[in-house]
Amino acid sequence: MRILIIRPAALGDTLMLAPALSNSHEWGDVIVAGRRPGIDFLRPLISQCLDFEGPGWHALFMDVPDPGGGLPVKEADKIIAFLNDPERVVKKNLERCFPSAFVAVLPGYPREDEPVHVALYLARAMERSGLPVDAEKVVTEAVKRLLLLSGHRPRLRIVFHPGSGGAQKNHPPEFWLDLLRIFRKKIPGIEEPPVVLLGPAEEKLVPLFSGERDVEILLSPDMDRLSLLLQETLLYVGHDSGITHLAAMLGAPTIALFRHSSVAQWSPLGPRVKVIQASTSGPELIEESLKAAHGFLNENARLW
Repeated sequence: MRILIIRPAALGDTLMLAPALSNSHEWGDVIVAGRRPGIDFLRPLISQCLDFEGPGWHALFMDVPDPGGGLPVKEADKIIAFLNDPERVVKKNLERCFPSAFVAVLPGYPREDEPVHVALYLARAMERSGLPVDAEKVVTEAVKRLLLLSGHRPRLRIVFHPGSGGAQKNHPPEFWLDLLRIFRKKIPGIEEPPVVLLGPAEEKLVPLFSGERDVEILLSPDMDRLSLLLQETLLYVGHDSGITHLAAMLGAPTIALFRHSSVAQWSPLGPRVKVIQASTSGPELIEESLKAAHGFLNENARLW
């Protein structure tokens, strides 16, 4: 069977496919069309990744077929597209391009008032579409084991990621500076300097953190560098963000600080995750984060 799954989304949203795809090598030829960098982390789970920003995919959204255009995929037996398609244009075009295939075009996310994890929502949609996915099982297993391949590297660094894709998710920069200072004071014995991981939206925070002694600032690393860093991370602290989801799936002990997003829908998946939900920033949140950090570090000491 040749299966095409379409999900053009940001990093964390794309990674939510990982539980459902965990045994996809048994299904046949599985192709995922999505956006980088998320699809690159799914490569070990599937047959092929295609960049949805590449040529040809625009034809899905055209009311009148483009006579000179064609989709990058020529054959498929089953297609599941997680796309907003209120006018059914995408579904019509997929059925025209693949007249003998099963086609399902579905919303990419559960409703905001629906307390179901996004990974479970996607897995259930794929199961209902006829794929051999045990949705409840794969998501239950996703919180017990690594979903993504991770090298056996020594974990030496504490990584702070004070950003995300949405400002409403974020605690203020001053909170993160206080958190960094308290962690350095209260967690002795970490030889490697802590890393402050900043994306393009947080570039303005470089001066704030660069004044701290023995702190490494990593600005917009490429995905290979980021993946290696997270595999070397002794403790990761971040907001509800794609990088936080990646850290959890790569096995980094992860403290996820949720402010205004839904824990029920977006809790990071992985065997070593602590979610702390708090709408306000302050000493109580720092203390709770420090307690979670000590819990992970004590666990590390027992494991090693």
